[in-house]
Amino acid sequence: MLKRIAITLSLVLSGASAFAQEVPYALPATSVTVKVDVRLESFFAGPYAAFAKKMLNTSVRDKDMTSTEILRVELIPHTEADTGAWYSCDSESAALLSLSAQGLVSIGGADKTGGVSWRFLPGLSGTFAGKGLTDPEKETTRIVYETVQTDTGAVRVPVEHKVLVEKTLEDKASDAADVILSVRKDRHNIASGNTDASYSGEAMSAALKELDRIEKEYMSLFCGYSEVRRQTYTFEVLPSAAVKNQRYLVFRLTDEGAVTEGVKGTPYYLEIQPEGTLPEEVQDKRKVKGSVRYRIPAVCSVKLTEDGKTLLQTRIPFYQLGRESILYLQSK
Repeated sequence: MLKRIAITLSLVLSGASAFAQEVPYALPATSVTVKVDVRLESFFAGPYAAFAKKMLNTSVRDKDMTSTEILRVELIPHTEADTGAWYSCDSESAALLSLSAQGLVSIGGADKTGGVSWRFLPGLSGTFAGKGLTDPEKETTRIVYETVQTDTGAVRVPVEHKVLVEKTLEDKASDAADVILSVRKDRHNIASGNTDASYSGEAMSAALKELDRIEKEYMSLFCGYSEVRRQTYTFEVLPSAAVKNQRYLVFRLTDEGAVTEGVKGTPYYLEIQPEGTLPEEVQDKRKVKGSVRYRIPAVCSVKLTEDGKTLLQTRIPFYQLGRESILYLQSK
């Protein structure tokens, strides 16, 4: 009695076969989807950052910056048809293929949900519009010499003129700093009771809360602010037996996020190491009636590394890295 042999085959049936009594099929291959969740932080320096130390005795960042951080990584294996390993068998042997667990490879239809998932996030730009309500102009005194007629003749005398001029960036920073210092003084007086008005209970809480809001808004003009986003990336890796070291560059982590090779950034590699030994590959390439080809997968240790440091390790069977064999069936 023949022993039962577990076989995983990928079968594609598409209408009538190219051969009247033959059925085409493909051997299976294993691909890996690398799913990466990344945290992206964009920092926008305040327009008055250069004056924070002078006016508020506070050290702040004075340049826009972006940074990224990997939050989660997941390896998802898939079995698919190896388009480089097509064979055909007679119609009697095809019955075995139709009973295999991974036997039918189908192509899914179009997405009917109507939703769109953007792979890349749009760029951000900082804005401080509406923060800190200060007058854009200030009144200044200018001395203008005018000619005045006197009994002894015409003389030039200085005359003061009040004019409005646009404030400089430092003028605006000084106004904002004055507001912040005034808010801090008012908050201290209210909290300590050093004020003519009496605050208690909810009134005091509301007053202090409003002062905190005003200070935070004006401080952002000096300290800047950050926008934090979260983006999910997916990368596909299809290992090949032709690659000797079985090391694949999956993506690079840059300030803009996780991107493919071709740019500078921290590299992340998928490293595959087969475990144990496998039987010799079948060398007989003849087409024998009543036979089907199959693959014995190689169970491999898989690591995702960050510049040499292991982040994730698991075990995955890869069909294309295993061995190919033939099952001979008894003809009726």
